Amino acid sequence: MEEDTSKVRKAIERALADGYLSSAESDQIKNAIYEDKQVTKEECKLFRELQQKIWQGEIIID
Repeated sequence: MEEDTSKVRKAIERALADGYLSSAESDQIKNAIYEDKQVTKEECKLFRELQQKIWQGEIIID
């Protein structure tokens, strides 16, 4: 499970490196989360943090 969370974290970091989130990057993140058919609490937390950054304007949806 730790490895799955690491994949999600890395996908988010790569996607947000430029401050923009593209549709393709969003899909990659979601695929990493759902890859093993189980969503962990840590994966949910990471996704919520991503959403929070979008809502606060720190990340622009491209």
